[in-house]
Amino acid sequence: MFERFSRNARVAVVLAQEEARETNSDEIRPEHLLVGVLQSAGRDLSRLLGGFGLTADAVRDRLVAATYGPDESFDDDADALRSIGIDLRAVRENVDLTFGAGAFDNALRKSGRRRRRRGHIPFVKPTKKALELSLREALAHKDNGIGCEHLLLGILRGGDKFTLGLIAERVDPSVLRSAIDDLLAKAA
Repeated sequence: MFERFSRNARVAVVLAQEEARETNSDEIRPEHLLVGVLQSAGRDLSRLLGGFGLTADAVRDRLVAATYGPDESFDDDADALRSIGIDLRAVRENVDLTFGAGAFDNALRKSGRRRRRRGHIPFVKPTKKALELSLREALAHKDNGIGCEHLLLGILRGGDKFTLGLIAERVDPSVLRSAIDDLLAKAA
């Protein structure tokens, strides 16, 4: 099936694997594929998605928040450091004042809490289903190849609740589907 993928769609799958690896996931999930699509989408699709606020950074931030929770380890660290006279909350405020809002938390996310996973990372069933559905979407649109638009339609049609929830935070999935269908119709 991958021979039918456009260059951007292939890149999306590779980026999905990298996203899973970066987050130390044992599997490539539909949300990883979504991030890959958002990163590798062509100009028209990127503009469409950006208009809804659906960007790789926005989704990645939600994934990090879902993984680590709201300041889950920060409070534990702050309590431990307070016992030796260090006010971590004051440090956080000073870093944010000096380098901009969120600088402290962003540095924590990039600092090694996420270890790179090595080796093969398998696709889970919902991701395989989204990939299969992307082929069906391409066929339904009478397209010769599978592009990022088809991958995104496959993700939407696949129905993974978590990934659909990430999308729905920015745009109603049915509205997004209709907009992608329109985009594909204009390209034809």
